[in-house]
Amino acid sequence: MLLKYHRNLRLSSLLIDVTMKLIKRYCIVMCIFFLFYLLVSNKNRLFPRLIFGEFHLLSTEFNRTIDIRQSQLYQHEISNGGIITLYDVTQDNEWDFQCPRTKYNENDIHDVRICIYDPQHDEHVSGQLNDYGKWEPVVVKSFLRLLRTLPNTHVIDIGANLGLYTLLATQYDRHVIAVEPLYDSLIRLHKSIQLNDVQHHVTVIANAIGIKHERLALNVVDKNLGASYLSYLDELAPADKKIENFINERGIPPRVLAEVDTITLDDLVSIFPIFFKRAILKIDIEGFEALAFQNASLLFNQTEIPAIYMEFGKLIEIKYHRGMIKKIEDMLNFLKKRNYESYEVNDINHLLYDNWESWPWDVVFRRCDICRCPGLEKLVGSAE
Repeated sequence: MLLKYHRNLRLSSLLIDVTMKLIKRYCIVMCIFFLFYLLVSNKNRLFPRLIFGEFHLLSTEFNRTIDIRQSQLYQHEISNGGIITLYDVTQDNEWDFQCPRTKYNENDIHDVRICIYDPQHDEHVSGQLNDYGKWEPVVVKSFLRLLRTLPNTHVIDIGANLGLYTLLATQYDRHVIAVEPLYDSLIRLHKSIQLNDVQHHVTVIANAIGIKHERLALNVVDKNLGASYLSYLDELAPADKKIENFINERGIPPRVLAEVDTITLDDLVSIFPIFFKRAILKIDIEGFEALAFQNASLLFNQTEIPAIYMEFGKLIEIKYHRGMIKKIEDMLNFLKKRNYESYEVNDINHLLYDNWESWPWDVVFRRCDICRCPGLEKLVGSAE
């Protein structure tokens, strides 16, 4: 009897040992699968410089930018022989980005989710959105106030970057033509558009705005990806201002190069939806504005543009580039002839055209026959 008891006890012990070993192996396998899942689901955040499938994310260290699947892009041929490259935002976007909510506290819109870069690579726009949920709050407030005031007014967002203005405008049920040449920003904008379910409110163009149809290098600035600019500006720079003369702490110029195809402002008219008759223009292309306005007559003749939000400070910074003062003055004369008055973005302080070299960084040009021009009410068909 005792022998039988010991035999049963030993069998039970062996069974327990085998069971524990199986449970241990199962736990190890499950842990491995779980770790693998975490690795895959967070691959872009954990390993931003590694290649995954057909994409890789921006790496300023290795001088490269992402490639987008060709199925994501489609071309629209225009009558002058140029080609506009459109980005399809209706396809799935499997990227896993950090996408915080904006925090502008506007009563009539919901804060939107916006996908950003790792702030260590984009300290300004992504850093501010990550830490505070805001970027350019004074400009944004003016932009939204005017958009609320003007019904049936859509948006042209040139240099859309991560798409802050684009996404906010869609909250007012407005359509946006968003132009952004940097593919790393495009895939984030695409993800944001999907997260906010506004695919049918945005037309995305994957070109840069230039002077003509050509292929140029886009200089992508490390730590400030929103400051990307066309390399053509370097050709106009004085010798002491050329980018190759500036070396960062790693001993390399603060840029990578991405090849982009350019179109003109006038080309945009060919892809406007039929209802796109009036639009606010927001343009931030790092000093190329003065050149871009050389081919903008068709756009302004066929589209009613009540206001233009422009980062003017960069133009002042590069005013001594070859021929740039003349180009800036030509752009300002172009706007003056079309009844635009210049203001600080607080919508109060009127700026004189003759003093443009002392203007603030951000400026709004208001067309006084459409929207209110403070201090010039006698010119106004006020919409406010």
